Amino acid sequence: MEGRSQAAIEVAWKVAASVSLEMIEHYPVVEFFKTIPLLALTRFGQWGAVLIQPPPSEHLEFSHGIWRYARVIAQSKLGDLAAARSEYFSLTKIREAASLAVLDQKGYPATLLLKIADRLVLGEIFMAQEDYANAITAFKEAVDLQDQLPYTEPPFWYYPTQLALGKALLKADDFAQAGMIYLDNLKHYPKNGWTLYGLKQSLHAQGKDISKIQKEFDHTWQYADIELIASIF
Repeated sequence: MEGRSQAAIEVAWKVAASVSLEMIEHYPVVEFFKTIPLLALTRFGQWGAVLIQPPPSEHLEFSHGIWRYARVIAQSKLGDLAAARSEYFSLTKIREAASLAVLDQKGYPATLLLKIADRLVLGEIFMAQEDYANAITAFKEAVDLQDQLPYTEPPFWYYPTQLALGKALLKADDFAQAGMIYLDNLKHYPKNGWTLYGLKQSLHAQGKDISKIQKEFDHTWQYADIELIASIF
């Protein structure tokens, strides 16, 4: 929430390295640790790094789904829509065919997480096409799905999907609604710099005073090593 990309990515790689394939074989629920570096790279907009990551083992179906998800996001952001659509098709096949019951039954909602991933990548493809109405619909569905996740710390999904919805609403010039989304998100994630930045954009677009939010953002973001242009890359 503080924009410290280097530290977050370094820790992500260390966490993933602590889990072996043998451990996953005996304790399948720890598979998700292997996806953390890829999600960290996605979170901080390192699209080139995302696309050079090798695929996980085929039998790690959840990890493979997340790998496809990250690639669709990166390709959409880089404007390669043909590749993004092809990758999305692969993600859909994985999501529909994957046998994730073992993870689901052990308390890790893998099936629901891939449904969230599906809606998010669809939204990003629409965003790249400047089809903001359909992007908003897809992101709203992602938010609704995320609301169904059981509570845990850290959360099962790696970022609040409201940030993607808020960005889409801003792109669609629905500044007031975007502001409401960001304010609601701050109730759950106080002092989230990404959310504060989106709220600042919303208020500025409505001609409202942003001095208080700017001060909060500056304090939260003081140790960041990235610069934002939106509430999500």
